[in-house]
Amino acid sequence: MRVTQKLLFGNFMRDVNQNRGDAGRIQSDLSSGKRVRVASQDPVSFQRARITEENIRKDEQFQSNLQNGLRQARLAQDTLGKMIDGLIEIKALAVNGSSDSYGEENRDNMADQVQGIKSTLANSLNLSYGDRFLFAGTNSDQQPFEVDDATGQVTNNSNGKNISVKAGDGVNIDFGVNGQELASTPSGDLFGILEELEQKLRDNDQQGINDMLTSLDDTVEHVTDVTSRLGNNINRMDYMFEQYESSKIAQRSDVSELVDTDYAQAFSDMQRNQVAYESAMAVHTSMFKNTLLNYL
Repeated sequence: MRVTQKLLFGNFMRDVNQNRGDAGRIQSDLSSGKRVRVASQDPVSFQRARITEENIRKDEQFQSNLQNGLRQARLAQDTLGKMIDGLIEIKALAVNGSSDSYGEENRDNMADQVQGIKSTLANSLNLSYGDRFLFAGTNSDQQPFEVDDATGQVTNNSNGKNISVKAGDGVNIDFGVNGQELASTPSGDLFGILEELEQKLRDNDQQGINDMLTSLDDTVEHVTDVTSRLGNNINRMDYMFEQYESSKIAQRSDVSELVDTDYAQAFSDMQRNQVAYESAMAVHTSMFKNTLLNYL
């Protein structure tokens, strides 16, 4: 086969154009930070990256749900902790009221204290977060507990359905306690028991007060159990939040490997490309400066 100047020049231009195309691609990868920007560059990596990014967005939404639920659950937990303290204080009053050491006037003062604590507890359960009452169940737009100023009687307007957060595909976690569940103790309605104790103190019914001590123990134990269940749910939400956080880190690393520029490799390719280009130009200068006059 005859090798002509035209053939040599054509090969040279083809190689130089290929080199310049590679240089342009490398510069684009470096400036954009992306090795795969459109599907045609690497269909498989592009598709896998898009699926992974969608999973990351879904995980972020679940995390947002969990954060919102955790804020409200911790507020409810604090309120229930104070409620347990209040019930323990009422139990102490009842123990004193059942003792021979106290008379009618003392028990009447204790009744006033029980009434005050009871009203405080009921009002504390009207805790709201934004426009939602945390202990109203799914009737979150309605104040769950009303205290009659004249009689001190507490009316429970909540329902028995707990509010929950969507924590994952097919996973819902309760982050609140409804008023019906909270007030339903093994010995009866919680506020009804407190109202009964208050009345027996006013009636100076020492034996009746003594008979109520078991019911008061039940109220403390019941609220403690409810608070513990809420605490378990808080732990579950915390755990799932951290799981999503770890998963996001791993998935973002996967996306980076699929589509992001490997800067060390890109700089190495750029230098190799530059050496190849400079070598080609040097060869071109050496070969194509020859003419017929050089052989005469």
